[in-house]
Formats: sequence, structure tokens, C-alpha cells
Amino acid sequence: MTPNTLIAAAASLQRLDGVAGVILFKGKNTVHKQMPFSDGRSLDLQATIGQMVDGYRQVRRKMRQIYLEFDGGTLLIVIQDESVLVLLLTARADADLVASAAAVLLNDQALALAQLSNEASAATLKTSDGIEELVVTSPRRLQEMTDKAEPVVNNWGQIRKQLEGILGKVMGRAQLSMMIDRTLVKRGTPDPYSLPGAEVRKLAVALVDQVPNSSKRQALMSELETVLADHRL
Repeated sequence: MTPNTLIAAAASLQRLDGVAGVILFKGKNTVHKQMPFSDGRSLDLQATIGQMVDGYRQVRRKMRQIYLEFDGGTLLIVIQDESVLVLLLTARADADLVASAAAVLLNDQALALAQLSNEASAATLKTSDGIEELVVTSPRRLQEMTDKAEPVVNNWGQIRKQLEGILGKVMGRAQLSMMIDRTLVKRGTPDPYSLPGAEVRKLAVALVDQVPNSSKRQALMSELETVLADHRL
């Protein structure tokens, strides 16, 4: 068995409705990482969760699941021995269903996970003939595996936050939130995290285009273009 099997299995969880991101790691070894924000933020999140889980271990509190709810989404953390599976959920997700699928994955892949190294940058597995197989996984290879296993998850989370900053100059937060939700329903987009890049751009432009004052709309559209350019959209 190779790390590619684990990568594909972890990536397949993003096929579940409302799962916007997945990280699977053991110690300092990142097996799979696909989140709707930068690699730096993803690694910071992984490090923080790793420290939290280690803290529970040190006081002999065996945690199997941790559920953390935030304004921008929910983190579901499923733990088995030294392996940690982190899932970023949107409001559409069925947390119980996702937790069950994550637990099944960790149980099914328990042997492969047990053989993984705890060290960063490399996964060490023993083959059936006892020879250690060293596989160094690059970000490009992880992306290739994810592309094959499940639909690409975009960076809508970052873009929405920046959109809220732009539109917040001309409307209140409650009004803005309602407008975004109403637009998603009108466009038939229940899960914006699954949109391709071109559709994310159209959605963002459509939101700013609803500002009634033409001069303000033009100024905000200019700011939006800068944001979209930063995200290469």
C-alpha cells in the first residue's frame, strides 16, 4: 500500500455535501491537505490542532471527536491513535454523517496510518517484503491526486470575507449577509465552495453589481477586481 491510497481516501471525503476542506496528518507528517485558504494558514491550523490534541494526550484524556463551531464554518476533528483528520464544514454539511464517514476511513486505513512516519515531508511505509518505501509527496502531486478523487474546492471563504469588507462600506452586515444568501439561492448555488473559478468571479461581480448607486458601485467594482486578480480569477 502506498500513501496515494490514503491521499485518495482523504480527498474523497470532499465529495460529501458541505465538506469544504480536509487535512489528514500524523505528528508532523501531512498526509493530505486541501483547504479553501492558503497553505500557510492550513499549516498553522494543523499545528494548532496538533498542539491541542497533544495537550489532551498529556493529561490522559483520550479524545475521539472534537466539534468546533465558528461564524465562518465548523471544524470537525476525528482522532484515532496518532492520526488526526480535520474537516472544514459549511452549513450544508450533515456533521453526523461526515463524522461517521471519517471514522470509517480511519478504521479502514488503520494499518497504513500506523506504518506512517511521524516526521514531516516524508511518509514511510513498510511493504509486504519488509522493505521500507520512502515517498516524498509534493504539493503538486497532492493536488493531482485530489483533482482525480473529487471536485476541486475553491477559495470562496477568503473571497467572501473580502467581499464583505468591500460591500460593508455601503450596507450593514445583516443586510449584506441576506443579500449574499439570496443571491446564492437565486443563482441555484447551494454550495459556493464547489464552484469553478470562473463562476466564483461571476458570483462576486453579481453581488457588487447590486449596489444601487452607480458611482459607489463603480468604485467597489474596482476594489473587487483587485481582489479577484490577487486570487487569479
